Amino acid sequence: MNNIFRTLIVFGIIFTSCERKFNLNQFGYEEIDAPLIVPPTPDAEAVGKKGVCFTLSSDRFSTKISTLQAHWFYTWGPGLSGEVYDMKPEYTEFVPMQWGKWNINDERVAELKVFRDAGKMHYLLGFNEPDKTDQANMTVDEAIDRWPKLMEVGVPLGSPATTNPLNDWMKEFMQRATEENLRVDFVTVHSYRGASVDNFINMLEDVWNEYGKPIWITEFAVADWTAATPEDNKFSPEQVLNFMKGVLPKLEDLEYVKRYSWFSFKESSSAGTSSALFDSNGELTPLGEYYADFKPNVFIGPGKD
Repeated sequence: MNNIFRTLIVFGIIFTSCERKFNLNQFGYEEIDAPLIVPPTPDAEAVGKKGVCFTLSSDRFSTKISTLQAHWFYTWGPGLSGEVYDMKPEYTEFVPMQWGKWNINDERVAELKVFRDAGKMHYLLGFNEPDKTDQANMTVDEAIDRWPKLMEVGVPLGSPATTNPLNDWMKEFMQRATEENLRVDFVTVHSYRGASVDNFINMLEDVWNEYGKPIWITEFAVADWTAATPEDNKFSPEQVLNFMKGVLPKLEDLEYVKRYSWFSFKESSSAGTSSALFDSNGELTPLGEYYADFKPNVFIGPGKD
């Protein structure tokens, strides 16, 4: 009976939010001839903005998602094995990603469509940092050449996530996509800047002005790339916590920011020790506690690992 009552509450909140949140025009659906794309259902549109990102190999990845009370998550992969769907906490959304240039073929498209038709996916994320040789490592030509296959999946498609959303690689890709009439429904952003809230928000404003598309911040944190050891990191935990406290409410208020996901470094990371959401014992840091409590997914189920 408790489960039934809980489910009714979820559906009530979702559907009373639909009129306010479900806006087809935000993805430019009017420019796409059906049935090339399947719009997200109203309940998918009503998912909260706060997300997390952990690899499947991360210790207790499912429990971490639940502990942080995330509304959605991704793992830098497509989730085709089914493990993600078996392990994900209830009442949270998984978003698949096509990480690199491999296996983009009819078989991959067909597999993703199966998940789409089963209601297990509503969005697809594009390539991960293709401008870096130690990440997806793609030329703009390679990305453009493979992009139509990702479009075939038929869900709103996020841009490649470059190390800087305003760098030459990204600008060339977006220009070429426009010229060749390729669909990019939202822009994904990675950002590892300092602890200035204003600088971060100004960067997002520049991205919005440059591309004019909804924004998903799929990785962001405060990092000191010059630090040789965690002790050398110039950003204290207090500074990073103050940054998070200042920036999260602004992200909720910005209409063009649709989703965001904090990247949790390990405490042992020289560059990002102060941005860790969990300590070495797997417990929430003060930063993690704030993130978990901010706009929580109160209906999320427990982890399954």
